[in-house]
Amino acid sequence: MAEIRTMRAEDALAVARLCLDLGYEATETEISERFVRLAALPDNQIWVAERDGAVFGWAHCRSVHSLQAPPAIEIVGIVVSPACQRQGLGQSLLSACEAWALQRGYQVIRLRSNIKRVEAHAFYRHLGYQQQKTSHSFALDLRDGQ
Repeated sequence: MAEIRTMRAEDALAVARLCLDLGYEATETEISERFVRLAALPDNQIWVAERDGAVFGWAHCRSVHSLQAPPAIEIVGIVVSPACQRQGLGQSLLSACEAWALQRGYQVIRLRSNIKRVEAHAFYRHLGYQQQKTSHSFALDLRDGQ
């Protein structure tokens, strides 16, 4: 049976490895530094799914406040090791996010998912999440040209 618990600093290596399953490279040091910053912010929470002392998944939520929409909680990232998928870990991680949002008085929880993650989309729909829109994501590397 898996336990869903708040992430701890010593989980950084396992979390970094799981980032690869999402398509993001991050070192243990980078995850450690990011974790310290995020843990200090209000309305940010990171959970891990642990079984037999090993971390097999994580989820990160944060509050989002904007002019155009009511405040909401956004699931910034969620991943479960492919070896442990279809065992309820993803649903447990999402349930932790949802309970945390409700405890803080938020009425909406959102997440974004890469268009390529077709199986994940089916999973979210199965849990009652509804697709709102399709959009493009843009980024500007501010280090370029400096």
